[in-house]
Amino acid sequence: MFLLAVASGIAGAEPGKGKGQKKVTLCHKGKVTITVGLPALWAHLKHGDKVGPCNAHPAPNTAKLTVFKRVINHHGGSKHAADFTISINGVTATGGNTLAGSATGVTKTVTSFGSYNVTEASVAGYELLHASHGCSGTIKAGQHLVCVLTNGDLAAKLTVVKQVINDHGRTKTAADFTITINGVTAVGGNTFAGSATGVTRTLSTVGGYTVTEASVTGYALQSASAGCSGTIALGEHKTCVLTNNDLPA
Repeated sequence: MFLLAVASGIAGAEPGKGKGQKKVTLCHKGKVTITVGLPALWAHLKHGDKVGPCNAHPAPNTAKLTVFKRVINHHGGSKHAADFTISINGVTATGGNTLAGSATGVTKTVTSFGSYNVTEASVAGYELLHASHGCSGTIKAGQHLVCVLTNGDLAAKLTVVKQVINDHGRTKTAADFTITINGVTAVGGNTFAGSATGVTRTLSTVGGYTVTEASVTGYALQSASAGCSGTIALGEHKTCVLTNNDLPA
């Protein structure tokens, strides 16, 4: 009676032939699927047989998370995916939760489940442009989620201000001076007319640079600020002030 009460709810139990006896499907010694009557069930369970057919798939106890790192260099940057350090937070990943970025993707086996997010350490001159849906949320056993982190380099900017002092009777203005940025590439052109309020150029390359001007009769360059030469890096915004004075007649 005890076996009947226990086995009556077991998956795989079915009516047997003769006397209404119920039978149960078992995986015998992990190899052969057999069907036994309930009176024999206890002996089979005692010796390690499992209820259900041998080809039954066990419930998954891991998940997978693949992380792709994409880097866009449109403004002179030279970093690659491997220059970024990525962390999986909130769950446990086999082999460690911190990894170097990869353009072809890194797949981690996850052994705990629940809420998670994927983050990265900051890299100078770059910003996170986009994190795909799979970079945060909830992961469950058996799932394989994909996270894509996309970064772009930050453009440098250079503002050039032209000041003109007319204390000897001359009348030129800032717009009468032609300015050139050398050594880097400026969006919209490297040469432009001077402006007392300043002209800002976004740079598509970075590195060493100088700001120069074409000579104008009757005027001398009085000073050039520190921002008129040097090195400019991704994400920087420098200002150059060129000051000219008119010469005595």
